[in-house]
Amino acid sequence: MTAPYRDAAPYRDIVYTAPIASAPGGRMQIDASFAPGEGEWRVFVFTGSPGNRRLFTRFLRTAPRDLEIVVISRPGFGKDHDEPVLSFEEQVAAITPFLPGNAGRGAEWADKKIVAMGVSYGGELALQAALTFPEAVRGVVTLSALIDEPHDYLLRLEQLGGAPGVEDFVPSVWRKVRAEIAGRRAQIGPLLASLGDLAAPVEVLHGDFDALVPQSNARTLMRALEPTGLAALEIIPGGTHYIELQYPRRLHQAIGRVIERSERLDAGDGRDARQMRRTSDERTGSDG
Repeated sequence: MTAPYRDAAPYRDIVYTAPIASAPGGRMQIDASFAPGEGEWRVFVFTGSPGNRRLFTRFLRTAPRDLEIVVISRPGFGKDHDEPVLSFEEQVAAITPFLPGNAGRGAEWADKKIVAMGVSYGGELALQAALTFPEAVRGVVTLSALIDEPHDYLLRLEQLGGAPGVEDFVPSVWRKVRAEIAGRRAQIGPLLASLGDLAAPVEVLHGDFDALVPQSNARTLMRALEPTGLAALEIIPGGTHYIELQYPRRLHQAIGRVIERSERLDAGDGRDARQMRRTSDERTGSDG
């Protein structure tokens, strides 16, 4: 990305309607943070669980001026969302109004090429979006992606939350988190099995000080992506589970690399897959 960073990004809150099959009437209102961009690329961010888009304030404020960004409160975690939405396919349907050909609100939502970015639980959703909408989603960035399981102590807390005498006292938002973590287990296997067919470049970022999701999750994801030759792994020294707060510009750099590689693929440059595989090996080696 060559455009200068914003000093204070002109982002704002928006509300739009997406086709979520399990919602009343098959439609759901989604609230989001929206930063307009001058260029031809849009980044659609799937947050973790629970879906807190306010964690991305620094990411929005440091965005390159040519990059449009949409950070959503995911289905199940938005205003007046009473029940969790457990299906990966329904979650990624939240991107539908921003797909080329479906864009609305005039020039603000003009047709653009999309990078799907997902954090933690949202990492699975970013990958699912690329599989579900391959013509629109041209690149993926995952950050601290939950692919296998979280650390053991979190698994014990999850189990404790469902114990008799405890469940009634668990806040509703954390009940939704427990439901999402449990619901993903039947879906992650088919998702990983499909990743060999992914045609979009992927940047896999993970902190080496992540206390929620073990680094082994990134290795599992890279093995699933290996047949594509389009995935690069970056282990971030000192990175926690909240790299979007720590190092937002590193995320923008990763997005820039995905965009560059996607454009190279569009131009028919066959060197891209080999170059990405070599870059992945170099980063992994340099970061231990």
